[in-house]
Amino acid sequence: MRKAMTFVFAVAGIAALSGTASAQAPTKIGYVDSRIILRDAPGAAEVTQTLQKELTSWRAQLAASEDSIKTMVADFEKQSLVMSPDAKQKKQADIVAKQNSFQARYEELQQKATDRQKELLTPIMDKVQAAITELRTAEGYAIIFDSATEAMVAADPSLDLTQKVLARLKAPGATASGN
Repeated sequence: MRKAMTFVFAVAGIAALSGTASAQAPTKIGYVDSRIILRDAPGAAEVTQTLQKELTSWRAQLAASEDSIKTMVADFEKQSLVMSPDAKQKKQADIVAKQNSFQARYEELQQKATDRQKELLTPIMDKVQAAITELRTAEGYAIIFDSATEAMVAADPSLDLTQKVLARLKAPGATASGN
């Protein structure tokens, strides 16, 4: 539904622009591929490296907890035949508590990873947005789409502005703020 609405709004925007611009110069439209820009933007490799390092550490913590749970379950299965019903029940409760703790920690680390990614990417995204806005203004584009979204189904490769945006980002004195 969201994809369809995005597509409808994009088509409506193009139609509105072409209707108002028919008496004026032709409307310039372009697109970028945000996946390429985010991969190649200055600072993106460092952000990726930092995130991977932190994720590796968090994954190691989770793996250790998961191994501990597996060991508890294996021990329980080996000993369950000789355990009293009360001991079985206590051991099962311990395993469930450990699994619940693991799940809570997993969710906590997932949220932490999402927050950290946002924290590290926001400055780069601000610069990308500023470069796209500067390019749109400087070269008179009415609209610049993102081909990475599912709203764009086909486009003329000559309208691809991805490399121009990257050039602006990598240029000496490139936009340092989000303005």
